[in-house]
Amino acid sequence: MKKITGFILTIIFMTFWSGQNLAAMEIQRVVSPGGIEAWLVESHSIPLISMGISFKGGAAEDAVGKEGLSTMVSGLLDEGAGDMDSATFNKRLEKLAIKLSFYSGRDNFGGSLLTLSKNRDEAFRLFSLALSQPRFDEGAVERIRRQLQTNLIRKKERPNSIAGKIWREQAFGHHPYGRSSDGTQDSLKTLNRADLKDFMAHRMGKDRLVVAVVGDINAAELSALLDETFAALPAHSKEYKITEARAKMKPGLWLHPFPGKQSNIIFGHEGIKRLDPDWYAAYVMNYILGGGGLTSRLAETIREERGLAYSVNTSFSPLRHGGLFVGQVGTQNAKAGEAMALIREEIRKMAEGGVTDKELEDAKTYLTGSYALTFSTSGAIVSQMLGAQQLGFSPEYFDHRNEYINAVSKEKVAEVAAKLLKPDALFWAVVGSPQDVEGHNFKRLDPQ
Repeated sequence: MKKITGFILTIIFMTFWSGQNLAAMEIQRVVSPGGIEAWLVESHSIPLISMGISFKGGAAEDAVGKEGLSTMVSGLLDEGAGDMDSATFNKRLEKLAIKLSFYSGRDNFGGSLLTLSKNRDEAFRLFSLALSQPRFDEGAVERIRRQLQTNLIRKKERPNSIAGKIWREQAFGHHPYGRSSDGTQDSLKTLNRADLKDFMAHRMGKDRLVVAVVGDINAAELSALLDETFAALPAHSKEYKITEARAKMKPGLWLHPFPGKQSNIIFGHEGIKRLDPDWYAAYVMNYILGGGGLTSRLAETIREERGLAYSVNTSFSPLRHGGLFVGQVGTQNAKAGEAMALIREEIRKMAEGGVTDKELEDAKTYLTGSYALTFSTSGAIVSQMLGAQQLGFSPEYFDHRNEYINAVSKEKVAEVAAKLLKPDALFWAVVGSPQDVEGHNFKRLDPQ
């Protein structure tokens, strides 16, 4: 019932926001008497409120030997709080149709709340309890631990998960980005209640917090709720120093044999971070290369012309302390080498020749025209506002984003492509039984 109710609330809000005009979206900066800031998009057309929060620092800050701590905490915060055990807490959420959840990313830890306006005060109170007074009861801890351990076992059976693990470990080695966010069987066994409480005491400070709210609430009401909801959090978080991450894998192919008819492949090399001055040119260039779905060069060559794969894509993946250029493709074992060689050559063509006037015009038209779709639901708006705050942007960023895309020139795309794309430095993590990679000049890196 809780899941069904939450789903219905989400559908209602999705239907409402899908008709909103991005240009008419007004973002208010709300600062509480206690100094907590939130970005608010106010609308009283439907009696619902959506809130998202994010703390700087995620799984990358888990200590060596304690990997998976952030993920475990995220799974436990709605498993009882204050004087309510897990069953009582969740029954309360269900009765009031409140949807509450938490997540752990590599660089951020966050949560979300969706509630009917009439239940607003109680919803924010329960959210506050989850953050400030989680119970971490033994039964709940062991249940979440088993879930995480089972997930690790399942990942060993998934080719894409295996390829991702190889790629991550080869790219970052012993850097925190090279470790699993979900931990290991051994690290999960070590996590105890003291670790969980230490996480809450040292990593959930108000100095790391950003908040975004959408819906049926005004600035004055939100201002009061911010202090009530977050006042009990520590004022400051412990300082965690993470060094910059440079992807350091060697060019070549790392093969993990796996039964089946298809090879799952992840490829790429070092990229750039989100605040790099070349970001928008790289973003436009990648859309043309492999980020534009069925319209990209790679999709045209690999899928449409040769029929080698159902999908192929590339992206620049920015992290707080580093950046990657990453692509994925799945293809028949007998065609893996051919597909990989074609991908490498398309990347080379982009690096050496840039893009055409028409490709650039079409990319800009799509990237600016589709931007409003990223604000089509309350949750999407919340996510966009949280991301902007994490990057240090002002609310005015959204008014100018399309200008940054339109300002990208063909010459700048060519310059950035030549600088960032390195076809001969690609690292390929291949999971499957490819039959023709030797004939396409791919250096084997894996031990045989």
